[in-house]
Amino acid sequence: MKELINWYYQLHIDHLEQLNDIYYTNFGDRYIYIISVGKEKNTVFFHLLQLLQYSSTQRVLLSKENTTTVLFENQHYYVLESMTPLHEYVDIKTLNIPVIYPKPYPLASELKQRWLAKTQLHEEQLNVLIDQLPPENRSLFFDLATYYIHLNEQAYTFINEIATTEYLVSLCHMRLTPTTYKYEFFSPQLVTLDNKARCYCEYIRHLYLMNLDLNQVRTFVQIINQVNPLTKEEWQLLYARLYFPTQFYDALYNLRADEEIDVPALYEQAMQYSKLLYQLPYEVYQSTLIELRVPEWVQREAKYSN
Repeated sequence: MKELINWYYQLHIDHLEQLNDIYYTNFGDRYIYIISVGKEKNTVFFHLLQLLQYSSTQRVLLSKENTTTVLFENQHYYVLESMTPLHEYVDIKTLNIPVIYPKPYPLASELKQRWLAKTQLHEEQLNVLIDQLPPENRSLFFDLATYYIHLNEQAYTFINEIATTEYLVSLCHMRLTPTTYKYEFFSPQLVTLDNKARCYCEYIRHLYLMNLDLNQVRTFVQIINQVNPLTKEEWQLLYARLYFPTQFYDALYNLRADEEIDVPALYEQAMQYSKLLYQLPYEVYQSTLIELRVPEWVQREAKYSN
């Protein structure tokens, strides 16, 4: 990889660090990042190029052949020069997800179709996966699945309520977490075109599941309201997304990969999840005066779990 950069970009780099799928180095007062685009230069990459044209701290370096990417071992790579380090974690306090389309579009119906397809895929394999568990965990995991299927149904209910709403399109990370590196927002293989509520939804989901701290929910809402306020419709979309059980599907994915999962811990986590679903609308209202409808069963479960 070092030789590739020296040859195509005529940068005399002695050493590269590797972090997950990227390579980087300090180059004078700048940082150089070598980021994979994938086997094909997809739509996200071209939107990323357009966005970087207006950046004052990052720019794409052209190869000596005047191309934005170079091909290496059947993968396209581009080189990003940054005036600030990107191999640090994203700071939610400064995160401003850019809108890339000025014209909004209806997202909910498309989102529901994607969710339905994913749900069907997992539910078709559910019984087979449960049989892979130790006998003492099967009943508990079945109860867990029942709970998350119920969450799914509520997610669809909310999506149906906002089906005609139009949302601005942003360049979003696939799964934003408190341990997401900054460079991942410049990786075409890790970003997607969606509404910015997606990023914030995944961040708060992971933040809460890491430590089950409701105080962080309050802080999160206040920060978003200060840094990058969401509209009422975007808060509705974020809240609907919280009901789609990504964390349960992650567990099913691990089972399919023959990885062990801690079923009792997952069950306890699920029992605490209703507290997040109950608390978020309260914090949103306190900070923005935007009302989100909390289902009665969520109110009952949150109070029961106290």
